[in-house]
Amino acid sequence: MALRQALRATPRVLREQPILFVPMAIFGALQTPQLFTETLDPMLSVVASLVGTVVFAFVTPIFYGGAIGMANDAATDVRTSMSRFWRHAKECYVSLLFAYLFLIGISLVFGFLIVITAIVGFIVGFGAGPPGAILAGAVVIGLIILFFIVMVALGFYGHAIVIEGLGAVDGLSRSVQIVRQNLVPMVGYVIVAVALGGLSGGVFAATITTILPPAPAPGEPAPMPDPEAILLISGVSIVWTVLFMTVFVVFSVLFYRELIGADGEGGADLNGSDPDTTETTEPASRESTSADDGFIYSS
Repeated sequence: MALRQALRATPRVLREQPILFVPMAIFGALQTPQLFTETLDPMLSVVASLVGTVVFAFVTPIFYGGAIGMANDAATDVRTSMSRFWRHAKECYVSLLFAYLFLIGISLVFGFLIVITAIVGFIVGFGAGPPGAILAGAVVIGLIILFFIVMVALGFYGHAIVIEGLGAVDGLSRSVQIVRQNLVPMVGYVIVAVALGGLSGGVFAATITTILPPAPAPGEPAPMPDPEAILLISGVSIVWTVLFMTVFVVFSVLFYRELIGADGEGGADLNGSDPDTTETTEPASRESTSADDGFIYSS
């Protein structure tokens, strides 16, 4: 039911409030310089990638929180705007940043474990034969599956923080709670998310690979894309980010609201009132104190 309702409502929400596409258009434009790091000298490419990763670790929560807030506005029939985007982003930034950095840490730990296990498995397999290699391979696959499960369980942290006004720790635990209590709908949600991401990501990767010049060999000068290719690659990247990310954020917000019963009796609007006209009508639940960051978030 929740999945079907979210899928049906997503096109309508996007059609009624096309401004929802704007934040991801800006986010996509900011990401385009990273597409060309592979055309640089190998050392410069590594440095540029690391710098870009660090910068976007602090920038991404702004767009994630603002986009979720705008989608939640639209879900409650509030006329959203970029001013409301900025409002949502500012209110929830600290909690979103802490939670996002926590997820990055988990990803790094799992990545390290998977790489080390694969290396050990290769060495053991080379010396002990197929049984050792099979065992190591099974461990690697198990770690990958466990990592995927953890990411799915924590995937609604942003929705809990923005929509329900929770802090970082409470938002992460709330996400786990919601997923655990709705395992059957989550299966459908994951299938839709993977299918949508896989299809759009495959088209995007194939297009970029076709247009982007190959990375230079060691000692050779870096090839520079011609101006037409640069514009085309940038355009493809922005369009992909706008379409996929906006659709997915709106769909996930609608799905989350269905799971928590936000659109049912007595709980329709957790964070959807218009501050320009009804500032005093926001529900008290939007104000909460988070022990993990010490801030009070109040609309």
